[in-house]
Amino acid sequence: MIRHDRRWGTRRRVLRRARIGCVAAVLVLLAGCSQGGDKTAPDPKGTPRKGGSLTMVLPGDSRGLDPYTASANNVADGSRLSALYDVLLWTDPTTGGVQPQLAESLSPEGVDTSSWVLTLRPGVRFTDGAELNAEAVKRAWEAHLKPQLRSISAVLVTTLKLTVVDNLRLRIKLPAPNANFDRAVTRNLNFIPSPRTLETDQSIAASAKAPVGAGPFKLREWVPGQRMTFDRNPDYWQKDRPYLDSVTFVVNPDTAQAAKTIDAGKADITVSTDMLLINEARQRGLAVGDIPLNGGLMIAFNMRKNRAFANPDLRRAVVLSLSTDAIDKRFYAGAGAPAKGIFGSSSPLANIQLSAPQNEPETAATLFASLTDNGRKPIDITYVIPRSPKAEAIAQYIKETVEKASNGGVRWKIESEDIPNFIKRTSGEANFDASVYQIWAEDPEPTIYQFLHSKGGYSNITGYNNADVDAALDSARQATSQSARSEAYTRLQVEVNRDLPYFVYQEAVAAYLCAPRLTGVQLFNDGVLLFDRIGLRA
Repeated sequence: MIRHDRRWGTRRRVLRRARIGCVAAVLVLLAGCSQGGDKTAPDPKGTPRKGGSLTMVLPGDSRGLDPYTASANNVADGSRLSALYDVLLWTDPTTGGVQPQLAESLSPEGVDTSSWVLTLRPGVRFTDGAELNAEAVKRAWEAHLKPQLRSISAVLVTTLKLTVVDNLRLRIKLPAPNANFDRAVTRNLNFIPSPRTLETDQSIAASAKAPVGAGPFKLREWVPGQRMTFDRNPDYWQKDRPYLDSVTFVVNPDTAQAAKTIDAGKADITVSTDMLLINEARQRGLAVGDIPLNGGLMIAFNMRKNRAFANPDLRRAVVLSLSTDAIDKRFYAGAGAPAKGIFGSSSPLANIQLSAPQNEPETAATLFASLTDNGRKPIDITYVIPRSPKAEAIAQYIKETVEKASNGGVRWKIESEDIPNFIKRTSGEANFDASVYQIWAEDPEPTIYQFLHSKGGYSNITGYNNADVDAALDSARQATSQSARSEAYTRLQVEVNRDLPYFVYQEAVAAYLCAPRLTGVQLFNDGVLLFDRIGLRA
């Protein structure tokens, strides 16, 4: 089994070399986790044959395929965007290192990590013939600033000063040193559309449904709510890639059926964050490759002043009424990983002495009684979730647990949305009291930084604002040693355990589940597929 090992030594060596490697990256593939020598696992040394098609199952449709509208995480649009645009850079979950793809390198200028230079590969073109050059990247990044797009990356781009050095080099000046800026690019600024789609507001709007990228595939058909089909890009910059002729993404909100669907030959691959489904896939003999991550599945509380959860006692009462072990046993058959906080148990940044509070029902009941005047002043809560059977079942359990602990003093209303509207309502509009939320973070940078920092923009869906947390996040971002970074994140954990802006109940994991006929399966970042190297066995 290959798991994500966040090795600080590897990360520091990358920084000391002051580049992410101009040499060709060695292809590292994730073998099936429990398969051992079983021939059903993807062959880590196999070269796919030319031709054929692949079907990937995802739980929801996309709001749009431009990089400003789409959600780039693993179970949303990340793999769709990867197929369409390719990536500038990618984080290898087996090492924690950042690798080049469309970029040759992204390097700090000398020892000053407040200035970086992005160098692009020559000869890369979009499917409309436009060149992928420094000016194209500059325009693509600056488009995040358009207010009508409500891009979650706007908060990052607004701090950057971008200067075209020459045709293939872009200088990026940051407001402060950031030893992890390359990670911010992999998560927030990785997908570059053709500059011709950015010429007017109308062309940008049109690109949500008719996107133009430089990736291994291009969109042929989109049947809303059902499927997207992509065809091979014959002018892809890697002349011998991709291997497949086409890729189809089908929508099925019932994620619990994914392993069964693949086993029956009706699909080839999916990415899952559900340990119960991951274990089922192993039992069915499917190939599985998983990566443990930071973050986790959580309840996020809207702490803004006009919301009920601005009251810290109400947040604490809800958290103390719940048990991570109980949720794991009920919904994951005890096969998951009950969370102790926002850092995964395998992370070197986790502090086992700082487990988050939970499972104190008597204290919770006392707090609820005080808050609701023994039920005479009930509190109404709107809990927003993505529409899926699993999410709805867990939400119903949380509702019943909270309402029982509060003796009916809290009235917990569940509202389910399809994934595009769920993202809009939580990240875009902050229109909720509490929400199910998932963070998949191979490293705290930049995802956890943006989630918790008061200037995190749309990613800070809770509205959390704590000066000490901001300072800890800034210190960790600038740290050049593991000890300094760990100390900063320990300070952060102390503060969030007191404030409770969220309640993480399952540790984060991402895994591919795929049919034995596939090879070349490579996850990157939080569990997104690289489509230039996947294909069918020879």
